[in-house]
Amino acid sequence: MARYDFSRLSVLVVEDSLFMRSLIVGVLRALGIERISTAENGEEAIAIMSPAGKKTKSMVGMSGIDLIICDQFMPLVDGTMFLHWVRRHDRSPDRFIPFIMVSAAADREVIEKARDAGIDEFLAKPFSATMLASRLTACVERPRPYIYCPTFFGPDRRRRQRPVAEDRRVSTKEDKEIVHSGKDLSSLRKSKKRIWEIRKPRNLKQKLATGFGGAGSDEEPAFDMALLDAAENKVKDMESDYADWVQDSIEKLTQAHHRAIEFMDDPAEQAEHLNTIHTIALELRGQGGIFGYPLMTQFGKSLYECTEEGTRITGPLLDLISAHIDLIRVVMGQKIKGDGGRTGQELLNSLREAQDKHQQMEEGG
Repeated sequence: MARYDFSRLSVLVVEDSLFMRSLIVGVLRALGIERISTAENGEEAIAIMSPAGKKTKSMVGMSGIDLIICDQFMPLVDGTMFLHWVRRHDRSPDRFIPFIMVSAAADREVIEKARDAGIDEFLAKPFSATMLASRLTACVERPRPYIYCPTFFGPDRRRRQRPVAEDRRVSTKEDKEIVHSGKDLSSLRKSKKRIWEIRKPRNLKQKLATGFGGAGSDEEPAFDMALLDAAENKVKDMESDYADWVQDSIEKLTQAHHRAIEFMDDPAEQAEHLNTIHTIALELRGQGGIFGYPLMTQFGKSLYECTEEGTRITGPLLDLISAHIDLIRVVMGQKIKGDGGRTGQELLNSLREAQDKHQQMEEGG
């Protein structure tokens, strides 16, 4: 028997990619989660979360959503902007709601930005169903106290209390006040303290608990193992859909590349097509490893990095983009999984050669 009944959980999935949104929803349903709302971006998510009544007067609130899973990079209102709204806006119905940020750009600065905005957990693409389940379990079993101060509001960024070489915090114990949920937090503004540690009861754990008066033994798994197997199988079942998505993405990459060449004399138009390539590359980076194509993740990451905003568009850069597209086409055309053996190594060597050639031509130009 599992410790928790996740059919009682209500989740909001915010993801601009239809394919990835379908994948996350499919995995959640396989894990037994039945109440799932979806949004294509932060703007739609805010509309879903906004209460119909008057502005809330306290940071303590309730909503029909128990937990949010949100992509970080989206058009209009991205994940970080939506998270700021959830944590700080007067109309947010629950500023303490568990928030899992998801991103293919899992670089250190990206993770730190999400942490500083107030996430509970971070899930890097590519991910497995088991990894998603572990983040859900962490939100239920290991909620951290919330810290409220002039520069930050969110779960305590220090997960463990351990000695550090240099403690850069300038506050002391005398600066902090322990606050238990239920207190009108607007009164904190009148307090002479600088930091408030807000401790909330584990309502989510109590809501999902399957045992009488508790969540059962810690030896019992959080999820039924049969559900985890079903979730992993759901990912495998979507592999053919993934292949179709990649083929469509290759066509879009090719079109954007050709348009960028066509508008060599129009920097603004070129930048728009480069941004299209950059966006698709991020999705390729995040999805390849999910379906057993780590080379796709590597090529997507490389293409993403060489097309960042502000990159100078030159002939050598367009040649490098073309080389990436060709490599991606080979991986999917030959269905090269894992490291690809000798063929995979040859493809990686081709990428390095294209990168070296680009660098040499840029430096020589």
